[in-house]
Amino acid sequence: MKRANLILMAALAAAGLTTVTGALLVPATATAAEAAAEQKVSAKLGKPLRAAQEAIAAKNYPEAFAQLDAAAAIEPKTAYDSFMIDELRWFAQVQTKDYAGAVESLTRAVNAGFVPAADLPRRYKALTQLNYELKAYPKAIEWGKKALELEPGSKEVVLLVAHSLYLQKDFAGARTLIDSFVATGTKPDEQLLLIYVRSSAELNDRAGTMRGLEMLVRNYPATKYWEDLLNNQLFRANDDRGLRALYRLMNDTNTLDKGEEFAEMGSTLVNGGYPNEAKQVLERGLSASLLQGDSKARAQADLERARVGATADTKDLGTAAAQLAAAKTGTQMVAIGKLYFSAGDYANAIDAIQKGLAKGGVADVDDANMLAGIANSRLGKLTEARTAFDAVKAPGLTDIARLWKLKLDTAAPTAAPAAG
Repeated sequence: MKRANLILMAALAAAGLTTVTGALLVPATATAAEAAAEQKVSAKLGKPLRAAQEAIAAKNYPEAFAQLDAAAAIEPKTAYDSFMIDELRWFAQVQTKDYAGAVESLTRAVNAGFVPAADLPRRYKALTQLNYELKAYPKAIEWGKKALELEPGSKEVVLLVAHSLYLQKDFAGARTLIDSFVATGTKPDEQLLLIYVRSSAELNDRAGTMRGLEMLVRNYPATKYWEDLLNNQLFRANDDRGLRALYRLMNDTNTLDKGEEFAEMGSTLVNGGYPNEAKQVLERGLSASLLQGDSKARAQADLERARVGATADTKDLGTAAAQLAAAKTGTQMVAIGKLYFSAGDYANAIDAIQKGLAKGGVADVDDANMLAGIANSRLGKLTEARTAFDAVKAPGLTDIARLWKLKLDTAAPTAAPAAG
């Protein structure tokens, strides 16, 4: 079996999830006009607040803070006066990277009750990110959830909250949040799905890990994610039918790249009656020098068996059409389909398998449908392939059929690859 892929262990670091900067903190300078019309700044605070606004616009932050301090020293002040001081101060503090001070000022401003409803999502987002930057993850979660109540589809906020939950070791909470976000139909961020995968791994939930990897492949079908997904499925495959279908999927997703994979695929193919296909697989693995020692010796022995079988199959191919016409049972017809499939003649393989299934009495209907689905996939006949995979009902094989359908969903039709 394939060794564990280290991509999963390094996923968060590689994705740059240690910090998120600049994405959310883009507030405009606050003005009294943003608030309700009936609210007014006290006349005696008007001059220093206007001076503070002008200094902020000029990026003269020392002067801005001096004017805000002057305004704060004026007594008495109304609640709205204090709110406006905090509104201007938190923005200036963000610009000077005084995030702790910005959190204090913005929290007071939000709690004062004067922020217009339309501006609350932006303020909540800012508090989420500021607390995240300060590693105050419980507060980031608290404000982030408030933001998501107002804007459930905010990809930036859900990422910050999910990662904060992950860093707090609330892996189940992180997954629940991500599941809720995915249910909205919004395409999830790649980093968000990596958090789902890692959270599932921390919970020792293999089914959850598979779900996360499938979501990754569906939305970001990179080879590295296919490799992790199929590697995890390899540990669940428990019979040769499943292994053959899974190794063929690895072949078609360009993730068949280890010596032991070539060796095991070749062995299961030659034992299953696909010598031509086995021959090509084993020759590829050996020519790439991927096999060493005892594994190499076993692969060479399997290759000799495959070559003998391939020679016999080549002779049988010459009379395959006549054999199909004379076949009396569905099982015989499917066997001729396997002969064609092993030789890479997918069109004739599909024809023979379909005739066998229509005839009835096929010994292994699920394996026949799986083979028909793969052949159709390799010919770019996606609708027909899906129909065949949908017909696979055997426990275990249905999981692999689902992964083949995932490939149909994530790849445009292409020319059929070489067999094996």
